[in-house]
Amino acid sequence: MDRPLSLAARVTLWFVAINALIGATSLILFPTRTATLFFWEITPPINAALFGALYLSGAFVVSLVTARGLWEPARFLVPVLVTAGALISGVTVLHLDRFAPGVRLAYWLLVYVGAPLLALWIYMRHERPQANWQVTTPVKPVVRGVAVALGALLLLLGTLAILFPAPVVARWPWPTTPLMTRIFAAWFAAFGAGLLWFWVERDWERIRLIPIMMMAASGLDLLVLFIHRGDVPQAGLSLWLFVFHLALFGLVGAWVVWGLSLIHI
Repeated sequence: MDRPLSLAARVTLWFVAINALIGATSLILFPTRTATLFFWEITPPINAALFGALYLSGAFVVSLVTARGLWEPARFLVPVLVTAGALISGVTVLHLDRFAPGVRLAYWLLVYVGAPLLALWIYMRHERPQANWQVTTPVKPVVRGVAVALGALLLLLGTLAILFPAPVVARWPWPTTPLMTRIFAAWFAAFGAGLLWFWVERDWERIRLIPIMMMAASGLDLLVLFIHRGDVPQAGLSLWLFVFHLALFGLVGAWVVWGLSLIHI
């Protein structure tokens, strides 16, 4: 039987969800006012809105997990939160001069340093007693293999983009900065860590929200791209490659959901 989330875990996860929702609202509805409403100025507005879409998909999934109130279906959030927190904290240190000083910077660091530490503490607290790892709805081997392979690829590419952002910035379809490129790379590396969890967790009901989060992030980002198409100088090869990678990301998530029920190997 799945164990209930502790009060501390529920409070922490609701904080993560609400914080992400507030960030998403600010970035999506007011993408031209990031200098005053966010932690650093983001230009052009399409970058802010794309970041907000990622926040919104995360807020949606964390809210669903927390409302359910059970530990085992929430366990997959730990590698995602730890990876995102560690990478974004590192990126912040590299670009401290871009952040608004004072309270906003302190709050940003509190979230992205504190959240992964709390996630690890929650994991140890809930796993130390006998946690439930029993498999009732097994993930098909081919689905798990695709998820793990994609997760490793995303984690590798995200890490490389953080270490060497210049080639990515040069080929981005519209103006961007090393900071923004690294932030996006950290998020997609975190998605990769979530997909790698398919290697550890074999029960579908406990990890089904990972591909759903991929589908949500892909769909929202494509919608943002359409809404802010005026920020894109021209529809060249780099833009179509960007659209292709977003669409493929969501389609792989959909295939994982579809593959579970239709693939019998």
